[in-house]
Amino acid sequence: MFFKKRDKTKKRVVCPIPVILQIMQDAVDGDEGSAQFDILFDGKDHKVGFTSDFTRRLGLFEPQSYRDPKFYLNQQRFNTFEDFKAQALLNGKLFARMTDEVEVTDVDEGQRLVKFPWYVRFNDYIID
Repeated sequence: MFFKKRDKTKKRVVCPIPVILQIMQDAVDGDEGSAQFDILFDGKDHKVGFTSDFTRRLGLFEPQSYRDPKFYLNQQRFNTFEDFKAQALLNGKLFARMTDEVEVTDVDEGQRLVKFPWYVRFNDYIID
């Protein structure tokens, strides 16, 4: 329950898992540097996304960068998005193949949500 509209009330955001994956892909493709989500699934909190030491000069995936991106789902860590999609498990199921809906409870650790170009995608998934 993080999404705020002009009326300052919190709204619930519930979307299918593929929406989260597409936002992550778009962030990778756009050298955004991170895409981090707190989600609620089957009554449990989970953390999913990626983070990196991004610099505009070196770029997200340049080998000279201090640390390559790290993709994660809870305690699972992966060096590439391809490895993440092929191996990350949620409740014993491959996360990238799941189509279930999740509630997005926070994005990017609650910071600068509106500065990311993809934040508006959640508008379609607001539940009053």
